[in-house]
Amino acid sequence: MQNAESNLDVKAASGSPPRDFTFVLIPGFSLLALSCAIDVLRAANADAGHPVYRWFLASADNDSVNSSSGLPLPTHPITQLEHDVLTDRSVVAVCGGDGSHNYHSASLTRWLRQLATRDVMIGSLSDAAFVLADCGLFYNHLSTIHWKCLDAYRTRFPDLECRASILEIDRRRFSCAGGTASLDLFLHFVHEDFGAEEVANITDNYFHDAVRDSSISQHMAQAYRYANRNKALAQALHMMAQNLDQPLSITSIARQVGTTHRSLDRTFNKHLGLSPGKYFRQLRLAKAAALLQQTGLPVSEIAVSCGFNTASHLGTHFRKSYELTPLQYRQQSSTEHSEANSAG
Repeated sequence: MQNAESNLDVKAASGSPPRDFTFVLIPGFSLLALSCAIDVLRAANADAGHPVYRWFLASADNDSVNSSSGLPLPTHPITQLEHDVLTDRSVVAVCGGDGSHNYHSASLTRWLRQLATRDVMIGSLSDAAFVLADCGLFYNHLSTIHWKCLDAYRTRFPDLECRASILEIDRRRFSCAGGTASLDLFLHFVHEDFGAEEVANITDNYFHDAVRDSSISQHMAQAYRYANRNKALAQALHMMAQNLDQPLSITSIARQVGTTHRSLDRTFNKHLGLSPGKYFRQLRLAKAAALLQQTGLPVSEIAVSCGFNTASHLGTHFRKSYELTPLQYRQQSSTEHSEANSAG
């Protein structure tokens, strides 16, 4: 990854200045999401033979920010970025990760809102959608976030239109689910600037067969991993992901994907090592865990939204999987986040 200062004084050999990308790092940001984004810009520069993009790492409060893996990266204070790197050709990407739902910085909020009045393109990588939504920057815009945060995000911002897609670009706002979805998002920026041939050159280097767009849902992307192995399995996974609040019976799922309960049982055990029923329950429990961690909703409401009849029904299965009650899990998550912030 390129150092935050290494591109500061670069001028494009073609005579026009490079397009600027500023990555604002939130503590606990996803290193994978950031590196995928930056490497697309690096690859475009290498293929062009001169700098067509430059990038900066910034933060609201520190000169160094720790990623979710604990690796610190040096950053520039947002208030010290030169005016010429924040024009209507510039892109500001707020990069988040674990804990972004609890992050708030008054200085960052003011800064982002001020940039929005100057028509700077602003967006989020991974869980930083929480930060932009808190600033009001996704109002009347489509947005997305990592699937583990999707339900909490929709609960916290019920007036926003959030999709389960891997990325969204809506006028001067963008968002992506994080991880390798950042690669696809930044390939879209390259396509916008230089066209399909340049994108093809870059994707060849990554063995990336096709650039994904907003038509691909995150759960569909998961199902695609198994599509070549078994079409019925891929369809069943997608149906489960779309019906977490009102779970379908396994017999009904099997019938709708054109197989039998027994055959679907064999397929799930072969590829996933679990029965369809246990896998479906794990999905619903994962959603419950995310809501416990990222919202203040009562356990009874979380239970219903995850397809469990009562809080005690959820609690029984939750303890078996997480070895904690839902309330203990919420308290532990809150304590771990506070300790991580103190350490940072």
